Amino acid sequence: MRSLLVVPMIGSMIAALGCASSDRYVYAPETTNASQAGLPASRTLIPPERPEGSVQVTSSGVTQMSPDGRQAIDVIHVRMVVSNDGDATPWRVDSRNQLLEIPGQGRARSLFSNSDLRTLPILTIGQGQQHELDLFFPLPQGVDAGHLPQFDLVWQVDTAARTVASRTAFDREQDVATAGDAGGYGYGAPYAYGYPYDDAWDGAFWWYDPFWGDVAWIHPRPIGWGHHPWRPSHVAVGRFSGHYRGGFVHGGGMARGGGFHGGHGGHGGHGGHR
Repeated sequence: MRSLLVVPMIGSMIAALGCASSDRYVYAPETTNASQAGLPASRTLIPPERPEGSVQVTSSGVTQMSPDGRQAIDVIHVRMVVSNDGDATPWRVDSRNQLLEIPGQGRARSLFSNSDLRTLPILTIGQGQQHELDLFFPLPQGVDAGHLPQFDLVWQVDTAARTVASRTAFDREQDVATAGDAGGYGYGAPYAYGYPYDDAWDGAFWWYDPFWGDVAWIHPRPIGWGHHPWRPSHVAVGRFSGHYRGGFVHGGGMARGGGFHGGHGGHGGHGGHR
């Protein structure tokens, strides 16, 4: 059963453009059994009947992103870290098969994804390898970016034994460490992503899904980028709202890979939801 403590934000991230807020909150997995870059994470051993590795899921929350200087949109960020520890047959992860679910809004796949592999939207994880997949989901129409109480990531990984499918539920919770509670998360300094947008993200390779509308929300928010596929040369990511008490992703500085690598289609073709 979900237990929520929703903390109102002072002002809107969009309107304030980097104005500080006294509120501190985090999107924590309902089952938190690990940490990643200072944020609470959920780690699942897969396949569960005979584990050969794991999937670790975390979220940095809500921010804005803008490709090629176009109109900024509100997005939810979720990161998957997939580790194949012992399976001699490589695992496969398709970013188009990872869906975000919001109560009353249905499901959607990510509009943008980012990874340390250039093969997006397909990741292949060989034995002894670990790779990251950052997913950015546009918010549906009518959902307040500053007051999103919960969401689920419905994820799947293709292993040699079978396709492992599960979900990770996230609830928005106050970081009670801000009140001086030693038992709080205490994630450290706020994220440094601020307006104007930063020029880099951790993974070197981006992928844009030109067929995102095939699996979108019940009430998708107009994006306003036109209806034709294009290959952005630069993707800018803003600071995460809530000013989370979290360290940088990867727990340190930001990689200066810069720009957009890959584009629509990628090595896996455009495909679609399956």
